[in-house]
Amino acid sequence: MSGFESRSPYIKQISIYFKNGDYNKAYDLSKEFAEKFPNDMASHFLFAKSAFWLNNFQVAEEESTKAFNLSVGNDELAIVGILRVCAYYRLKKYQKGMQLLNLLKTKLPQREEIAKLKFIFALALHNEPAAMRHLDMLYEINENAASELIMKILGKFA
Repeated sequence: MSGFESRSPYIKQISIYFKNGDYNKAYDLSKEFAEKFPNDMASHFLFAKSAFWLNNFQVAEEESTKAFNLSVGNDELAIVGILRVCAYYRLKKYQKGMQLLNLLKTKLPQREEIAKLKFIFALALHNEPAAMRHLDMLYEINENAASELIMKILGKFA
């Protein structure tokens, strides 16, 4: 037990753990934070993020879902939603990930990160026409980001 009485010390200490690569410590403290502040979006987000870094994608999915449901505003929805989608990807829940991305796109149009993820999920779902539509959308949003993504993918096959 840390003995912290407010949320700010938790956030600061967990951030330090992340910065230092101490993901096990971040996980333990963020779990305590989420238990102590169950209605705080940040507590569940940090718990999900630490679980993700430790390859515990089931906990990352569960905690990011809690954080998503507690999110307020587009910025929180985007950050938490992207973490949740990444957990879905690692759990091979491609359909759920694409559904969440479609929801995020309606609330957050023209977000580069969403377009990239939609492209990746469309490829994972073997939907090449959709992947090309998402890539075209990414080119409209940020041509450099689209080119970098294509070069990264092509580099994997070279």
